[in-house]
Amino acid sequence: MRISRYLIVMFLSMMSWTSSAQDSLWIARGEWPHIPDSVQSIRFNANSDWTSINATLSRVPDQLSTLVLINSDSIMHTWKLEAEGEQEWEIGGFDTLSLNIPALAAGAYRFGLTNEVGRVLGASGQLQVGLDVDFPLFHWNLGDWSIDRMVAADLGLPIAWDAPYIPEQFTINERTYPATVDDVDALVTMSLGDTCLISIVNHGFMDHVFHFHGFHVTIVSSTLHPERVGWSKDTSPILRGEALVVQLVANQIGMYPVHNHNLIAVTNAGFYPGGMITQIHVMP
Repeated sequence: MRISRYLIVMFLSMMSWTSSAQDSLWIARGEWPHIPDSVQSIRFNANSDWTSINATLSRVPDQLSTLVLINSDSIMHTWKLEAEGEQEWEIGGFDTLSLNIPALAAGAYRFGLTNEVGRVLGASGQLQVGLDVDFPLFHWNLGDWSIDRMVAADLGLPIAWDAPYIPEQFTINERTYPATVDDVDALVTMSLGDTCLISIVNHGFMDHVFHFHGFHVTIVSSTLHPERVGWSKDTSPILRGEALVVQLVANQIGMYPVHNHNLIAVTNAGFYPGGMITQIHVMP
């Protein structure tokens, strides 16, 4: 049975490299070195090699597809795609699960583990549907992190959900500033007159508000506030669990910061600058 499962996993891995869309995700546990307090984390990896950065999925609009989850962790987890009508799926330790991703409208959607340890240790990512067709696409996965919670979850201890929540680290794509500007997915680089999309998903335990210096962005889609589509703003809230897509037109040259409007969220454990800061570079 173990040999058969190994062969299946290897076959799926080979298929994922030849497919135009990522069709397999590995649930993996390992060290997260991108914050000063190095801790254990759980991530969705694009292959069997460990990385502490969650993988991103992409699909075409209005088309059913499949996804294979390979759980390389020793415990059971539950998975959910945050889309209307979707249910939770259980996957046992060292097991493999094939599931359907429904036909979805263009936009960004959040997925992740919903059980306590998977949620606290950060196994969550974004599904991008039909976003990389007309314009360059960047993405920001927002996270806030309590080291005490993460250590407790890794040890299998219950989380004190009623205790005050005081996160020390704030990240974009599992990185804190200044490492965020070394991330080609987070650092927005454009030429004058170009247009891009930014898909933003809040995976944290609190709401976040982002401010764009130098530009207004237009809301293209939102999973929690569809009535805001078409709004043009330089400051936008991204609610807990929300997936948001904005369009940015590079109408002036320069280097501009983008940051969380909450002061503590632009620090690394209280030290400024850090946390949720990235930049927009517009070149001639």
